[in-house]
Amino acid sequence: MRRAIAVIACLISVASFSKALAQDSTCSPVIASGAGLLQECGKQLYSFNLSLSETKLGVSGIKREAGSDMHGRFGFSCTVEPMCANEPKVGGFFVDPAGWLSSSKDEWAIFQVLQNMPWPGGSPPPIPNASCPVFDVSIGGLDGRAVCISEGKDSTVLIVAAEDRVGFLLHIYQADTPASVLKARVLEMLPRFEIERATGELGLKRWLR
Repeated sequence: MRRAIAVIACLISVASFSKALAQDSTCSPVIASGAGLLQECGKQLYSFNLSLSETKLGVSGIKREAGSDMHGRFGFSCTVEPMCANEPKVGGFFVDPAGWLSSSKDEWAIFQVLQNMPWPGGSPPPIPNASCPVFDVSIGGLDGRAVCISEGKDSTVLIVAAEDRVGFLLHIYQADTPASVLKARVLEMLPRFEIERATGELGLKRWLR
């Protein structure tokens, strides 16, 4: 259990972005940056970007900086650190949308998303126990499902959401926080997420800036 929490808390260091998306035969990834990606779907380009507004600064349009790495992990770093002192850490990675959409979308299905990713040594950690019932969420109008896991005083909320072309898992972690408290904070945070979608030349413009 401790190994599972520790690895997930590091945003699952060996998540494979390309492998996950390649399972969708209708779309193939062209490029990914931050919490966004550009795909080729048939003869059309499709752009998807997930953003997170800064707390207390949302009215001014300030967004958290989204970064990513070669494994497909993305994370949202705080623009003004003092304003995020009591906020959970947010990160995630893209997953195969078809697998999630055809699943039972329950606690087991969320944990299977983790289990199906590549892990060090080829062996995934034990499936953790849920510390709250699965609950419905909405991220930028995209429906998803979430579950809590805890170890000691630390808690994590895992969210999986997908549409026909894109799927992702969000990992929201906070130390010294009970699962019930973190769940409430996550529900308050979710309206700050926004999703931008575009197709064709309009979808390409964002990637040419």
